[in-house]
Amino acid sequence: MAGQKDKTGGTESAGLAQPHAGRSIRVWIYGLAALLICLSTASLAFVANLAWREADRRALESEQIRLDNTLQTLFREIARDQIALAQWDETFNALQVPLDKTFIEEELVNDLWGDFGLNRTFLVAPDGHLVAQAIEDKTRFESISLPEDNLVRQLAEDARRDFRQRQSASSSVFAEWHVPQAALMQIAKTTYAVIDGSPALLSAIPILPDDGHVRFDSDYPVVLVNAVYLDDRWFADLYERLAYREFRFFPGEPERLHPTNHLIHAADGSIFGYFKWDHDKPGRDIWIMAMPLILILASIIAVVAFAAANRISRLSASLEESERKNRHFARHDALTGLPNRHHFSDCLGFALDGLPERGFAIFACDLDRFKPVNDTYGHEAGDRVICRVADRLTRTIGDKGVVSRIGGDEFIILFTQPADRQLLASMAEQLLADIASPIDIGNGQSVEIGVSIGIAAAPDCGTTEKALIRMADMALYRVKENGRNGYEFAGPYSLDAAQARHKMELTST
Repeated sequence: MAGQKDKTGGTESAGLAQPHAGRSIRVWIYGLAALLICLSTASLAFVANLAWREADRRALESEQIRLDNTLQTLFREIARDQIALAQWDETFNALQVPLDKTFIEEELVNDLWGDFGLNRTFLVAPDGHLVAQAIEDKTRFESISLPEDNLVRQLAEDARRDFRQRQSASSSVFAEWHVPQAALMQIAKTTYAVIDGSPALLSAIPILPDDGHVRFDSDYPVVLVNAVYLDDRWFADLYERLAYREFRFFPGEPERLHPTNHLIHAADGSIFGYFKWDHDKPGRDIWIMAMPLILILASIIAVVAFAAANRISRLSASLEESERKNRHFARHDALTGLPNRHHFSDCLGFALDGLPERGFAIFACDLDRFKPVNDTYGHEAGDRVICRVADRLTRTIGDKGVVSRIGGDEFIILFTQPADRQLLASMAEQLLADIASPIDIGNGQSVEIGVSIGIAAAPDCGTTEKALIRMADMALYRVKENGRNGYEFAGPYSLDAAQARHKMELTST
């Protein structure tokens, strides 16, 4: 009986201990579950916070890049407006001694203000004195010697110096006065400055002939300097382009540097001022969307973890895709998808680094009979022709080089394969044949165009981008003179031919 009692008692004791063990395991399980939930929640909150900050950072960086590009575009637009009047025989002659004050006041200044909205105009002579100046359309003629540290004079001297350097480096018979508009845009000098107490964009460009029917009676060139005030009208235009919230400009250096302050610098490198705006914050939307998911993940870890990771991955991929597209559009032509001038310059720079061991060639191409297509069938048909030409050029060149569209009906090709004159001629003939094939423009209609090609081989025709493109353009010019729809090689004889033509023109006159 005692044994049975002890045995029974032992069994009962064991039975009493089991509930405590089960509760202990459940505590551990619930504790581990709670810990996993807390860790998962904390991890997701941490990831969401990182995504928030990264999205905000990338959005701000993208907006700052867009602002930089827009400001550069505004500078280029001012320079293009100046060129419309600065590269003109009439303007050049009006600034010869004696000054044609009526032309300067009624044609030059009035157009700069009335047509282009350039607030201030300065005409700076080669010796540094001020020939004339204007506030809007009100002109004052006064010969004032500007101090050497005057920003307007310094900017004018920089532009004049670049023109002189280009003039001395050029071997063209027209180098004394002729500058292509693309090169003139590069000579233009721009900066920010305070003019009449107001912050302004400042642009300087030399006044040069366009056709050469001018008098060279005095030292030249006079430099045209224009200022555009950063006023309400200017900001309205900038806001229309950017649509940034609370967009403002503050002159001078900020009290403290902050990532949201977009600094701009003056010509001497000092901080001229800064832009500030309420930038886009996509991270806040990420956080708002992630919070409900995090709360659900506290009870359904696996499902919510997958959803949150998938959502964050999609958002990150979307941001990266957006940046990739922005980078692509910044370096490629919007119509054809070909590399643009900036991209082509990078490729050409890489090819130049391989000289003289690895030669290459440039094909400057200009379409013939393209303008009648636009005039007769419309710009949509013209765009189809441009796209079809781009496809044919790309297919013909293949992996042997880079085809780039640099504007309108102008293309330029970097032929990177080492080639002799015969192979380059064969490639040019193939390009001529491909472009000459009829092009379908829709509605059962087709057109036929041609192409003029100027070829400059490196290093024979130069070892710099400017020299090679200039030589290719000269060869292209010869093709156009000889009837178009053909090709010419650039070389020393091209210069001799140009000089011979110039002498013949002088003799005939």
